[in-house]
Amino acid sequence: MKNGFEDLFERYGITAEEPLLKGWSGDKKFVLTDRTGRRFLLRLSEQSLYEKKKKQFELLKNLGKLGLYCSRPIEFGESDDGRVYTLLSYLKGVDGEVAVAAMSDEEAYLLGAEAGRCLKKLHSVAYPPQELTWWERYRRKMPRKIAALETCGYRIPMQDKILRYYKEHYEIMKDRPLAFCHGDYHLGNMIVKDGKIGIIDFDKNGVADPYDDLKPFCWNAAVSEWFETGLINGYFDCKIPEDFWPILKFYTAESLISQLPWSIKFGETEIKTAYEVAENQMIWYDSFDRDIPTWYKGIK
Repeated sequence: MKNGFEDLFERYGITAEEPLLKGWSGDKKFVLTDRTGRRFLLRLSEQSLYEKKKKQFELLKNLGKLGLYCSRPIEFGESDDGRVYTLLSYLKGVDGEVAVAAMSDEEAYLLGAEAGRCLKKLHSVAYPPQELTWWERYRRKMPRKIAALETCGYRIPMQDKILRYYKEHYEIMKDRPLAFCHGDYHLGNMIVKDGKIGIIDFDKNGVADPYDDLKPFCWNAAVSEWFETGLINGYFDCKIPEDFWPILKFYTAESLISQLPWSIKFGETEIKTAYEVAENQMIWYDSFDRDIPTWYKGIK
């Protein structure tokens, strides 16, 4: 991998590199170590993603003011052979899923509340003016996702009911606010160090509806319902707005529509996971007849 990055390796005194295989991003990732033992994360992206990655890098520059334990942007550019790279700080800690699975319900709840407060801070990051509203962007992407589900050759549980619910509540996305968002905020992209949350993998960061960052709850609730309850309560300071649960349910329908077609390109293991997630959602939402999922434990 060093070929094409000799200058970067020299600037930072890199003496070792190791591939990082975790995650589903199309980027190639490497953990780099300098001569003092300091570590970095290097992400390599396709040249066609240059502008997108550059915008993400610029947004990440504002994180330093928040006092969070999270990845920091260090350098962005393009190698001589056309590869787009992002160099980030490397965070030490225990994988979030592993750490929370070993916690008591109370410990998981308190850590979840911290994760919620961290997310609220993330959503305060400044972002540049946007050409399109969330509603305009949403209207462009979702017809493609619905078509992908209907033509993929597989069906999710209660597919007709989910699609009907989604189409009947589509306009709930009108007038949604925008915020800087992590883009994939769940335990798989968190670490725990000294009892505190660390946030990693900002690869999907961007400007979106802030509630969209609360959409991947299925991964958290599958590990600990108390952690996810804490995250929601921490984010809202235990004052849940009336519009939150209806919008979260709508985003759940969106996730159900999107995940199965996405999983097909990764093979049978991911297709199985998509079905397991869909089955969990049916349980948590009681075949989509509930407005508040059963994993939510209330205000504690």
